Amino acid sequence: MPFRTRGLAAFVAVAALATLAAGPAPAQQSVADFYRGKNVALLLGTGPGGSYDLYARLFAEHLGKHIPGNPSILVEHMPGAGGVTAGNHLYGPGPQDGTKILLSHAIIMSEVLEPKAGVRFQSAKFNWIGTYDAIAHTLALWHEAPVKTIADLKNGNIVVGSFAKAHFTYQWPAMMKDVLGLNFKLITGYPTGNHNNLAMERGEIHGWAASWENLIGTRPHWITEKKVTLLTQFLLERKPQIPDVPTLLELAPADKKDVVEFMSASTPFGRAVVVGPGVPADRVAALRTAFEATIKDPAFLAAAQKRQVDIDWRGHEHTMSLVKKMVGASPDLVARVKKSIGQED
Repeated sequence: MPFRTRGLAAFVAVAALATLAAGPAPAQQSVADFYRGKNVALLLGTGPGGSYDLYARLFAEHLGKHIPGNPSILVEHMPGAGGVTAGNHLYGPGPQDGTKILLSHAIIMSEVLEPKAGVRFQSAKFNWIGTYDAIAHTLALWHEAPVKTIADLKNGNIVVGSFAKAHFTYQWPAMMKDVLGLNFKLITGYPTGNHNNLAMERGEIHGWAASWENLIGTRPHWITEKKVTLLTQFLLERKPQIPDVPTLLELAPADKKDVVEFMSASTPFGRAVVVGPGVPADRVAALRTAFEATIKDPAFLAAAQKRQVDIDWRGHEHTMSLVKKMVGASPDLVARVKKSIGQED
């Protein structure tokens, strides 16, 4: 064999041996391999106590077994600016690897209505996993409050508490005042539903826009013992559990119905699940599958029923269609809604 040929053959043989020694190229890390042994945080824009905490702990007990690799699920609180602080964190500096999941606080409304109020995210760029219920806020008054009906509120000297101006607990009563021409004092500063409930018990406030899930999940005896009076509910349709309580949409005059309807259409986002815009597609898909499996899990549903929290879920496609509808609202309608809920520039 000529020298050059022998040299070439030797080179090929050495290269082949090197390739065999190195083994096959490593496969891309699977979703299960990524999540195995990790902690996944369920991020809340509220403090402990109240309906968000209740839902988060329920999910924490069941979600992990449906995510490939079965990670541990922890609850993390990041209150501030009606959920905007948590939304900003998830969109920007928060991990973009699928280890942090936000149980949303209707953050899309903050983007649409208050883009100058520290909002640093774009809702349409989040990876929406789905919604697990439509948050059902009510106007709940303590049984010792000096008013008992909506008509009484036109001249009633009462105080209604809320979290912050960027939160539904402020926006719904503000809209109710505007739409129905009511007269009551609306204050901010209570960080959680539990704080509002305690303030109502102590007589610091006469009521607040409590979610039905907060009341029935944390204070069910208030309902059975008639400790609170529910004057209205802020949904598109009456919640089956409180069929005798009218919606604000029903009560609104014709020229204000579109304003109320816009706000009411946002209620599913108060109970949505979302991850950051940079999470890899395969993990997003796995989390969407895990969410749906959890929502349908008999053990999860039994626990939800035991804790008296509602599950009325929608998948990510339906959720994303609502996102596009909300961000695509006309400037005129948005301006009228902002005025009605006390969020004018």
